[in-house]
Amino acid sequence: MQQQSFPGRFLATPADPASSALDVLWRELLVAYHGTCAISGCQVRAVLRPTLIDPQGPLEPHNALLLRADLQLLFQAGLLTVDAMTLEVLIAPELRDSEYGLLVGRRLRQPERLALRPSRQLLAVHHRLFQLEQPIPPARVSQQPLLYQILAVQSWVSSVAFSPDQQILATGSWDGMLRLWNLPDIELRQAINGHIGEINAIAFSPDSQLVAAAGRLHGVRVWRVADGTFLFHLGDPKRHGACFSVAFQPQGHVIATGGWDQVIYLWDRTDGQSIGTFVGHEGLINSLTFSPDGSLLFSAGYDRIVRIWRMADRSLMYALRGHGDTIFSVAASPDGSLAASASADGMIFIWRVTDGQPLQVLSTPAGACFGLAFSPDGRYLASAHYGRVVCVWQISDGTLRWELGSHNESVTCVAFTPDGHLLASGSYDSTVRIWSFR
Repeated sequence: MQQQSFPGRFLATPADPASSALDVLWRELLVAYHGTCAISGCQVRAVLRPTLIDPQGPLEPHNALLLRADLQLLFQAGLLTVDAMTLEVLIAPELRDSEYGLLVGRRLRQPERLALRPSRQLLAVHHRLFQLEQPIPPARVSQQPLLYQILAVQSWVSSVAFSPDQQILATGSWDGMLRLWNLPDIELRQAINGHIGEINAIAFSPDSQLVAAAGRLHGVRVWRVADGTFLFHLGDPKRHGACFSVAFQPQGHVIATGGWDQVIYLWDRTDGQSIGTFVGHEGLINSLTFSPDGSLLFSAGYDRIVRIWRMADRSLMYALRGHGDTIFSVAASPDGSLAASASADGMIFIWRVTDGQPLQVLSTPAGACFGLAFSPDGRYLASAHYGRVVCVWQISDGTLRWELGSHNESVTCVAFTPDGHLLASGSYDSTVRIWSFR
């Protein structure tokens, strides 16, 4: 589903109430909500028409709420909204001392039939724009990240990664080349032909001694960083299809890979030997990442489910559902308490790891999200978008802090330096942008 954008402060002229389509929708909602307001619970005799969540969207139940007339006007004006995850009602600060302050904390009532319930994706967009309309306290204002440097990679960039010792930036691209750039001067150190087709993902070992790349041609290759020596190939051309993800276990000896054949493979990083699998995905696997302590493995892909696996007993801990389309990226927060997932549906979910509960849903008109990265201090989450921008979110309240627009094509990947001072973003415009957070 393509992300919607709402004009202005959500105030728009709805369709003609006399139209047959709107009349049909009104009757559907009256039955679905038993003739009562979805927020206040009172009888809705004063309702003149259904409230469209997206005023430019379809006249369908998933894009509509049944609200009494005054709440309808507040919702359309952006003074009242609903949290898409908790379904709790929120109001603008200027209404808190009014009679509407009593609505805060109430939960949106939903029809019993799933098909008639409002779309959480559309509610999330309305909620996001509602938050952007609220004034930001001076204490939260800080300097906009600055574009520090642009690297010409000569091919579509699919992945970026900084070495844990912060000495090297690695880029993977569709020309099949793994490029290593020295830091801090960001000069090209070495270009390695991966011989695995288009490179889809790259990762450094925790000690920065190894670098791995996953490619379209059946597997993952691992090199020694110091001199670029090829060490071993992970995968069997007769069994494994294209690989889209690779991750090193922190404080451990495991490399995890995933791709076309829907199986997560575990390999010994010392010799490249197979040491196990995780089976359960029902579509290709796009992204893998370990928890900071290496005890958990997160995976996601085409089946729209984020899975959390225990490494100790190789069991499935949680299957997290919420996305409406392919998941392209999953990331773990520095303290291991949160996981984030990003999808073609344009939504970013923040999950609590301990119980698998969704805490926030982040939405932007920038469209499909291809990559995620938490800042090392856990304050921010960077996301790479189809709409040619990098979004930087504040984790504490889910607000969009900055939108970094410099790329000429879709942004595919993002990565922070270990100290958090720099953010790298790769794009189909064949460049990597380096942003300074100092």
